[in-house]
Amino acid sequence: MNKEFNLATGKHCRLLRIRRELIPNYYILAFPVNQGEPTANEVTEMLNLGTSHAQNLAFENVGDAEAFSILYSGYSSRREKGWHIHIVLLGSRWKKAWLYMILSGKNIVQAIGLRKDDAPRICS
Repeated sequence: MNKEFNLATGKHCRLLRIRRELIPNYYILAFPVNQGEPTANEVTEMLNLGTSHAQNLAFENVGDAEAFSILYSGYSSRREKGWHIHIVLLGSRWKKAWLYMILSGKNIVQAIGLRKDDAPRICS
């Protein structure tokens, strides 16, 4: 799946299916890097688009329009350059628990420097 959407500003975003064995039914709605960072209105429009498509995908794939999670990583916490949201279709509490376990492991590996991480280093 690779769908492109035009935003009100004339810029576009893409809904992509990501195939990962550990996280099935995984999609990303991405704002291409070559367009720069989206404006606040573009972010809002993309979050609305993402939610709407997540509901449709969840209903088609799981039979429940509310069986999904949307994850947004801000500039300081994302691994890849470019604005994007993650959409993961879920069918049960166990699948959600599995998703969070995988994400926590990935973030621990990034935090200790064993996995690429483009996020800026902010000292607290």
